[in-house]
Amino acid sequence: MSSFLTTMDRALGRLYAACGVISAISIVLIAVLVAVSIISRALGIYVGGLTEGAGYAMATAGSFGLAYTFQAGGHIRVDLILIALTTRAQNIAEFIALLLTTSAIFYLAWFMLRMVRISYQFGDISDGSDGLPIWLPQFPAAVGFAIFAIALLHNFIRYCLTGQKPWSVSGDILSNEEKS
Repeated sequence: MSSFLTTMDRALGRLYAACGVISAISIVLIAVLVAVSIISRALGIYVGGLTEGAGYAMATAGSFGLAYTFQAGGHIRVDLILIALTTRAQNIAEFIALLLTTSAIFYLAWFMLRMVRISYQFGDISDGSDGLPIWLPQFPAAVGFAIFAIALLHNFIRYCLTGQKPWSVSGDILSNEEKS
C-alpha cells in the first residue's frame, strides 16, 4: 500500500507541475497578446479578439496555477488563531479547514464543468469581437479547478493517513525572524 501511495504522490506531483507550466505559458501568452494589442493600436490596425484572448489566458493561468501553488505551499495562510491553540486543537482546526476547502472546491469544479457542458449544448457564443464558442475558454478554467480539487483531496487523504500537512510553516517570514 505504501508503494502505491508513493507512486500516486509522484504521479500527482507531476500533474501539479504540469499545471504550473500551463499557468506560466498562459501568463506569457497574456503578455504577448497585450503587447500585440498595444502595438497594433499604435499602428492603427485593429486585431479583434486580443483583449478577450488575454482574459481567457488569465482564467487559464489562474485556475491551473491553483494546484501547483497549493502543492508548493504558496497559498496565503493566516495562522494568528492557530498559534494560540493547543496541538490537538490545531490538528482539528486544520482537518476542518481542509475538509471544508476540499468540499467547496469540489462543488465549484463540478459547477464549472456543468457550466461548460451547458454552454456547449446551447451553443453559447462570446459577446466579444472574437465570436468564440464560450465553452472553449470555460473548459481550461474548469479543468484547472478540477485538478485543484484533486490536489486538495490528495492532500486531505495524506493528512488523514499520515498527519503530514500539505503546507509548510518553515517558509513563514515571522518564524524565520524569530530564529535570527
